[in-house]
Amino acid sequence: MKVFLAGFAVFLVSCGAPDILRVRQFHLQDTDVATGHPFIRAEMNKRLYGAVTARDRTLRKGNYYNVRWNELTGKEPIKLVFEYRQAKTGAKVNQQNFEVPGSREGDLEIVVSGLEYLKYGHVQAWRVTLFEGESKIFVKKSYLWD
Repeated sequence: MKVFLAGFAVFLVSCGAPDILRVRQFHLQDTDVATGHPFIRAEMNKRLYGAVTARDRTLRKGNYYNVRWNELTGKEPIKLVFEYRQAKTGAKVNQQNFEVPGSREGDLEIVVSGLEYLKYGHVQAWRVTLFEGESKIFVKKSYLWD
């Protein structure tokens, strides 16, 4: 009986609902691919692909966010609002808005790089808000966001 109860408890724990909104982040700080862990090198190679000159590689430095959502109705357009603060802008909040056709699931890559990254620094805090039509569905934020 104890084994059955333990197995049932493990089953219940494994049945947790997945997040509606997931954000995966990567900070490309260095353009030297030879250093670091193989998984990090693979991500760096992906971000630096096609950058030939040193200037091209420098402009690829920045923050990359892969936003993935699921379990929506898919009947209305989806709007993502990405708000962020950078190291050299103080409390100023920058915002990027994205609209995609309605779908039950999808993903989007958000990039803060190039001259904006070089001038204002890395992203210190961020918040992603997911809307389906006019209704707010989910908010995901970094630890440092207010």
